[in-house]
Amino acid sequence: MKSKPAFAARLEQGGSALISSLLILILIMIIGVTSMSISDIQFKLAGNLQFQSTAMSSSETAVVEAENWLATGSNYLNGGFTTYSSASTPHLHPVGHLAGLSAPANDVLTMTWDNTNSIEAATSTGGSQRYLVELLAQNVKLLGDDVSSGGRKSTACSQVNIYRVTARGVSARNATRFVQTNYSVLSC
Repeated sequence: MKSKPAFAARLEQGGSALISSLLILILIMIIGVTSMSISDIQFKLAGNLQFQSTAMSSSETAVVEAENWLATGSNYLNGGFTTYSSASTPHLHPVGHLAGLSAPANDVLTMTWDNTNSIEAATSTGGSQRYLVELLAQNVKLLGDDVSSGGRKSTACSQVNIYRVTARGVSARNATRFVQTNYSVLSC
């Protein structure tokens, strides 16, 4: 029997190893492109979370500024809490003022926050921190502040004014966060 030469046996293999290796390389390339795409999406998500955190911090800073303003001196007795004035005290709203105006123009979530209805926080740059203060109730007697309810007899003030402070913070990419809190100040 006659044997075939070695080079002839190689010609009959048909290149299956080449096709298999090309398929494996294509699969590895698809996995690499997919992982790069996923890491890019995760990078954008992390950036967005950072901007949301910045907006939240900005709104909390505005709330602290408003509360400090209320607690300082007799600011809590400001005339803006009895008669609304968009010119002199746009950030101070009397009892029910926001609810009494046409909605949704004065809904704190959808209104345009500007100098006619809120004030820019002093620490703000470019209008990213704004707040408004609404008087909710005046001269509310504190619960449990007399002998009949089990408290101690006290000659100190037992009445408070209650305010709702609403603040809005906006980050560089327009992520917006709102913080709303109730704050009370002794009224006598």
